[in-house]
Formats: sequence, C-alpha cells, structure tokens
Amino acid sequence: MDKGIERMDCKLFNSPVEIGLRSACILCNIYPEGFSLQQLIYFDYLTIHSDDISDGPQGLHPKIPSRGGEILVRRDSLAKGLSLYVNKGLISRNFTGAGIQYTATESTVPFLDSLQSDYCQLLRERACWVVNYIGKWSESELGLFMNEHVGKWGAEFEREAILWGDFDE
Repeated sequence: MDKGIERMDCKLFNSPVEIGLRSACILCNIYPEGFSLQQLIYFDYLTIHSDDISDGPQGLHPKIPSRGGEILVRRDSLAKGLSLYVNKGLISRNFTGAGIQYTATESTVPFLDSLQSDYCQLLRERACWVVNYIGKWSESELGLFMNEHVGKWGAEFEREAILWGDFDE
C-alpha cells in the first residue's frame, strides 16, 4: 500500500497530538501556574468553541449539534495528549497537595513559536482569550459555569430542527 495513503488513515482531528498542542497553548498563558486535568478539559472545550461564550471570538471548530457532550468524552484523549507532551518536555506534570497540576515548561513557548500555521496562531489567540476571560476562576466556579451551560451548547440545532422540521398532523 502507498505510504501516502496509509498516512491519510491516521486520526489528527482531536487526536492526542492536537489536544496536547491545545493544552500547551493554554498552559503557556498561565505559566508558571498550572491547571488540573478537569480544568484543562473545560479550557480545551472553550478554546475551540470560544463563540459559545457571550462576546467570545469565533470558534476554531464548527458548531455541531450536541457539542457540549464533547466535554464528557474528552478526558481520555486529553490525558494521552498531556502524557505525549510531558514525555517531550513541553508540559510538566506536578504532584501537589491539591492533586496533579500540569504546567508549561521553558520549552513550551519556543516550541509554539516554531509553529507557523494559521490554525496554530488562531489557537494561541483563543487560548489567550479564554485564559484572560476565566483563568482566575476556581475549579468549582468553572465547573458550575460549565454545568449551567453545557446543555445549551449545540441545542440551537434542536430548535432549528423544530422550526424547519417536517411535521405531519
């Protein structure tokens, strides 16, 4: 089989490589502070769906139905992405009295600066915006916000389906 065709089969969208990159972008904005895995799950979602927040910039990923459910399935991929970037020295895993915290390292910003794609630039801008917007919230405040809003994100498609649906009465 052609090597080029084999490479096309690999999953890049929301893969550990991409999610680790998003985490690195988030963490470099709060360096030397860190976030827990749960906080990173929330920040990751809000970084790519920044337009789910009032007055937020355009999201990086498309608005899809029930996208709020992404939060529930993100933990495993994010943990794999963090491990990948920890192994490369781009993220640090720190064991604290409050639990495991992930932080950027001194190599994170130079690594991110070496990436020149438009997507990476937009990703860094969204991560910066999200950290500035909610970065000082406690984990419980952030959890409350997410729980209050997660059911609404993607629900606009349900309302649209009702408006445009084919109803037989």
